[in-house]
Amino acid sequence: MAEIIATVVIPNYNGAGHLPHLMESLAAQSETRFQITVVDDASSDDSVAYLRRQWPEVRLICNRKNLGFAGSCNAGIREASTAVVVLLNNDTHVDSHWMAEGVKPFDDAQVGSVASLVLLAEPPHLIDTAGDVYSVVGGAVKRGHGQPRERAAGLDRDCFSASGASAFYRRSALSEAGLLDERFESYYEDVDLGFRLAWAGYRCCFAPGSICYHHLSSSYHPAGWRYHFNSARNAEVVWWSHLPAMLRLRYGIGHLFFCLLQGGNKLRQGCLAAYIAGKWSVWRRLGHIRQKRRHDRLIAKVGSAEISSRLVHRWWRLHWAHRVRRPRGRREG
Repeated sequence: MAEIIATVVIPNYNGAGHLPHLMESLAAQSETRFQITVVDDASSDDSVAYLRRQWPEVRLICNRKNLGFAGSCNAGIREASTAVVVLLNNDTHVDSHWMAEGVKPFDDAQVGSVASLVLLAEPPHLIDTAGDVYSVVGGAVKRGHGQPRERAAGLDRDCFSASGASAFYRRSALSEAGLLDERFESYYEDVDLGFRLAWAGYRCCFAPGSICYHHLSSSYHPAGWRYHFNSARNAEVVWWSHLPAMLRLRYGIGHLFFCLLQGGNKLRQGCLAAYIAGKWSVWRRLGHIRQKRRHDRLIAKVGSAEISSRLVHRWWRLHWAHRVRRPRGRREG
């Protein structure tokens, strides 16, 4: 029997409508040396019954209470013993070469994570994300969002972090940097992990041949309080926790201005209250932020200059200048 090289961890909450297509696409992979763990997050639909009936070979972990995205992913990661661990949303399905292309970059020992090419599931399959980039003022951007899929071939193979929709991780790198921060619950937890992996000296590689199709925002409605509150709070925790001190000093005014611009956008969207509540709640996270800074210092194998080189310094162009031309996807803003 061939050695199993990867574990696919699928956090699931009421995903019965998407699971059949997802599971069938995993069964059709050209690279078959992987196992599947589904972590059910106290679903109220028939997800668990469906998996037990149709896919008995899948390892199933059932949370007694809802742990959120990060907690469910970590439950699956802790049970994995393979060299590679893959996080995959339940509202996705994948191309037949998704696994084969996703594990290739790990031949380079410096690669700690791999970002798939995540496409929107509905035709014409525009890009959802080709890996995340992060600016010095605190915004994470889905690279290539809304652009034709053909654009992905010309993108740089290095990016800042992998989107949790489809992210491959070297398990030994996670042992060094730590798992997803469960206090985040959802949103920005993958960027937070990307920062820790960067401090630990690992690269994130974009694999355009590892294609995942995503039904966007199936788990949380983009107009919901939870989405805007978590995004606002977690984005602030990430910026204050991981950015080198020299960059926080240099771009502190820019960060404030960026937040004010975001607030204006949230007002237009009708969700300013959730945004403000999320930002204000960071005062209760000061101990959390100090703890994360200490952790970065403990795992750091690179200096502030290396982290700075991985960030986007022309933040105005990244976040706002494009608005005069056409919309572009962002994680939060």
